[in-house]
Amino acid sequence: MDRNAFLEKVLAYGTKEGFAECEVFYRGGKSFEVLVLEGEVANYENSRQEGLSFRGNIHGRTGYAYTEQLTEAAIPYLVETAKENAALLSPEDMEELYEGEESYPLLEGVNEELEQLQVEEKIHAAMRMEQAALAGAEEVASLDYCALGTGLAELAIKNTKGLDVSFAKNFATAYVSAIAKKGEETKTGSYFWKDQDWKGFDPEATGREAAIRAAAHLGAASVPSGKYDVVLDGRAMVALLGAFCGIFFGENVQKGFSLLKEKTGAKIASEKVTLRDDALLQGGYASIPFDSEGVSGKNKAVIEKGVLKTLLYNRASAKKDGVQSTGNGFKAGLTGSVKTGCTNFYLQKGEISREDLFRRMGNGLFITSLMGLHAGTNAVSGDFSLSAEGFRVEAGKIGRPVEQITIAGNFYHLLEMVEELADDLYFGSGGVGSPSVLVPSLDIAGN
Repeated sequence: MDRNAFLEKVLAYGTKEGFAECEVFYRGGKSFEVLVLEGEVANYENSRQEGLSFRGNIHGRTGYAYTEQLTEAAIPYLVETAKENAALLSPEDMEELYEGEESYPLLEGVNEELEQLQVEEKIHAAMRMEQAALAGAEEVASLDYCALGTGLAELAIKNTKGLDVSFAKNFATAYVSAIAKKGEETKTGSYFWKDQDWKGFDPEATGREAAIRAAAHLGAASVPSGKYDVVLDGRAMVALLGAFCGIFFGENVQKGFSLLKEKTGAKIASEKVTLRDDALLQGGYASIPFDSEGVSGKNKAVIEKGVLKTLLYNRASAKKDGVQSTGNGFKAGLTGSVKTGCTNFYLQKGEISREDLFRRMGNGLFITSLMGLHAGTNAVSGDFSLSAEGFRVEAGKIGRPVEQITIAGNFYHLLEMVEELADDLYFGSGGVGSPSVLVPSLDIAGN
């Protein structure tokens, strides 16, 4: 039985068993990963997974159930479990299903060339990446990780109110972590690549970049405590933006977990700041034509030239504020309920190079990585205090490496202080993106 026929069968059984309305949410896919070490395959995984969750309204209550067994024999168990769970929940928590929309954005999710790639080609590329990393800098002694993977994700939502959407997307990733040594000193450096276009992947360049980053931090030292002008590298700003993205979620604002209550339409950041959540970004890591509730994906400015234009909403939080969902209702997995989530969430790039950003700053610090994000951030107040490393910048030029420092501030205040953004937009593995950002006068604790 094909997937669509199976989903129809589940819905028909749910209706027969008394559900006034019901919905099935399918998630499946396949993944491949190879880990290489010293020219040999150290680990190899090739797997497929799929599952289905069911939700429906019966006697004024919503019930959930899920299964990873997509067989006819599993259908009665799935529906009966949802019925039993509905009896345990309050009528106040009943969820209204979405009837869908007349049309949805068209996204090219599957690169067929990537699907035709042979396992041998992937393994060979991973080995080339390892060789390039080992030869990328004379101080590089070994690698602690060198992996390459591909994946295909499939999603389908269908309900008795007319919603019927599906989407598939594939991607490739590569990650290298190199270890550089000089005397007793050891440093690591890593590089992550992801894309749908295999032709755009350069194994040698990826490996060399990890090696260069590892060797560049040898000889690092702290700096005197004080206030410094800072350029936050895209990777560092992505980490910070990802830690605080929840302050823009409508449901968090409603619960008092954000300071943005009644700030829509107000200036909350520097006019240089435009923050987008773009579900339709071509080739974006988190691009998708609809969310987990079946609401169409959108490209929207959350902040535009410093002004808060919208919060991010799922259907429930949007209803509380009397607005439309922004298409940001997502399930973390088959067992989870719908919460708010980002798609491609990024600071819009500027028009000058990173080198021009350094020249504009003159003297200061270039922060390349932040650590301790879970313990060192307060997602409600916006305060942060994080271990950091990077480089001194003197007279607009990158100087010696810096470590054993702590950068402290407030995320809301940081957005207000942004002076300029470079044109080097970088996306992390979760779809959060940022270029390098110049922020004056940040507190640095050093020696």
